[in-house]
Amino acid sequence: MRKIIIIVLLGISLTTHSQTPDEKAIKETIDSFFLSLEKQDTTLLKNVVFIDGQLWRVSNISNSRKFDMRDFRADINKLISKNKVKEIPHRYEIKIHNGIAMAWVPYEFLVNEKFSHCGVDVFTLIHASGVWKIVNASYTIDTTGCEELKKNK
Repeated sequence: MRKIIIIVLLGISLTTHSQTPDEKAIKETIDSFFLSLEKQDTTLLKNVVFIDGQLWRVSNISNSRKFDMRDFRADINKLISKNKVKEIPHRYEIKIHNGIAMAWVPYEFLVNEKFSHCGVDVFTLIHASGVWKIVNASYTIDTTGCEELKKNK
């Protein structure tokens, strides 16, 4: 019995992925991005993004798919709102190579503490001056399929 427990624990430890320092820093950058939205903190937002970076939105709410683009500079002016918003990430799938990274982050979005939509954020980050910054954020807006996005795939 003891051997079985040891084998099971060893198997779990081999399959468990621990975060690298870069993965941890990237997650912290993305979490700070979400916090800047929630706190409507333009200074924090400026610290985690390249101000000339882009935001791409793909809306799947109506029968037709709509998309648009803006830059973070334009978004800063829209950050302050009467609504209380909160973005809740479900997981982070991070890929890194030589100073560039991508994070796939399924999320759910609340407005005034009520469900608004779900979707997937795709962040592109660059490591510059010792920190990871977001240069691009693309995201979907969905009102269906949200439970499926929560599942760990």
